[in-house]
Amino acid sequence: MVFPRQPVLPPNRLFRELESGRMSRQDFHAAMAVHARELIIEMEEEKRNPIAAFSEFIRNRRSARKLARHHGEAVVREVFMTLADVEGFAPANLLWNACHNHVPLYCFLRMRHLPLFRVIAMESSLTRVNIAVEYQFGNASHPVCERFKLCRDISGDMRVESRRALR
Repeated sequence: MVFPRQPVLPPNRLFRELESGRMSRQDFHAAMAVHARELIIEMEEEKRNPIAAFSEFIRNRRSARKLARHHGEAVVREVFMTLADVEGFAPANLLWNACHNHVPLYCFLRMRHLPLFRVIAMESSLTRVNIAVEYQFGNASHPVCERFKLCRDISGDMRVESRRALR
């Protein structure tokens, strides 16, 4: 199912806006309600089609294990959190809590179920990460592919150095 996307910030940014005083509590609750409705719709869909949900779960878990094995779970989570802070990046709504270790890594991937989010390729070193992702959100008819170059700044935080559309 494709969700009609409303222009709502990801929850991590909503929390920052609320804590800084730039957003009222009522606006925060209204924005979080949009995210809650999307989750409920997704849970209802999985309940209607448990076989498809289980096969998607297996695909997502396999992809997450492969990423964690090649790059380390901590690096993958850090990359996902960096991508979640990129302005205008639709998958930020999926990746916003990637830093929470109690949430399994496979929860952030969507291999075939809409909304899509796949890691096509990833190369990592101590100071740099190159990652190509494919995603499809909202009413988009085709997936979007993008390549990000991430690097660590002087304080050791991962930052986006460049972003380029592949197709």
